[in-house]
Amino acid sequence: MQNDASYRKTFLISMLVVFLTQAYMAIFMLYPSVLRSQGFSLGISGWLMSTFNLCSTLGRPLGARATERIGIRKTLIWTSGLVAVFTVPLAFTDNPLLLLVLRGISGAFWGISVVAISSYQGLSIPADRRGSAFAWASIAYVFPQVTLFPLADWFASSGMLLAFSALGAAVEVAIVPAGLPLPPVRREGGSGEPRPWGAWRELPSLPGFWAVLASMFLFAFVNSSTLQYLPTFLTMKGYAASVFVVPNAFMAVALRLTAFRLMDKIDRKKAIGPVISALGTVLVFLPLASSRGWFILGGLVYGVAMGMAFPIILALMPDIFPDHLRPKGISLCFFAIDLGYILSPFVMGYGGQVLGLGKILSITGVLGVLGGMALLAAWRTHRQ
Repeated sequence: MQNDASYRKTFLISMLVVFLTQAYMAIFMLYPSVLRSQGFSLGISGWLMSTFNLCSTLGRPLGARATERIGIRKTLIWTSGLVAVFTVPLAFTDNPLLLLVLRGISGAFWGISVVAISSYQGLSIPADRRGSAFAWASIAYVFPQVTLFPLADWFASSGMLLAFSALGAAVEVAIVPAGLPLPPVRREGGSGEPRPWGAWRELPSLPGFWAVLASMFLFAFVNSSTLQYLPTFLTMKGYAASVFVVPNAFMAVALRLTAFRLMDKIDRKKAIGPVISALGTVLVFLPLASSRGWFILGGLVYGVAMGMAFPIILALMPDIFPDHLRPKGISLCFFAIDLGYILSPFVMGYGGQVLGLGKILSITGVLGVLGGMALLAAWRTHRQ
């Protein structure tokens, strides 16, 4: 058992790794805008975004196997370095097929690296600290939107494609020295010896298994639609993407800094549905905003809901899955999250071409409101 000083050090290192991993995703939230500046249609943009997410999804089961077979740290370091290798060439081609291949390969390795660091945190954070710890950890997920996103936004809006791609590669390269000091985690069975890893077939029988997967998918679909395509909607209206993204990130971070202890006390299973409904409500009305101030206000309100949503999502994974099934369970949760990220670009891209991007964003918001209500009922049924 780690003492408090050792635990804090390990936790801070893992937060740094999460920050760098999520910085890559935050930077590439702007990729649809970059592709638009290169002359690609919303439909092609949807394919390139979805390919990354699809391959990331396919990499999740491999991530569980790799972490169990070769260890979490080795998996994390190797896959992060390979993401960087396949990101740099994005700046040197406008061939859609080659871009598709590069996005697919980098997506697969990125997906494996996320399983590795998420499994590490799930195994190393004590159950009684899980809510507050993941509230802090979730700050690392959103903090890139406050720090690196404005720089990436400047690169993208200024047409500096090489600088944009190099920034994405740099954060992945930085994971290598950041992850080296991570100590191994211990799993103990009843005799004090490591319990054998569980089998995939054990997962569906766990209480809450299907409800947690549905929660992951709906959260990802609504949030990815917002964060990946609202910036494009804003640029189409003549605003910088930062007018929404930065206030959202600041509010989410502020809430997690001031109310992190609340995450240990709330009923996470009962809360996730209403919180997703709140995200959807903001998305319903935000495309109707008529001024910069309304987009800033919308970002702040969305940030309140996100400040609650993502810590709950992260903590629900180890809540549901015991230690010996945690890498596999977490990989399936991220698989469900990835499905949301895969489908949302298709819906946004082709739906935006037919109905207009603003209308399809509002329709997605309605889905979030109704789906969140359904999740509340599903978790209540599970508790009964």
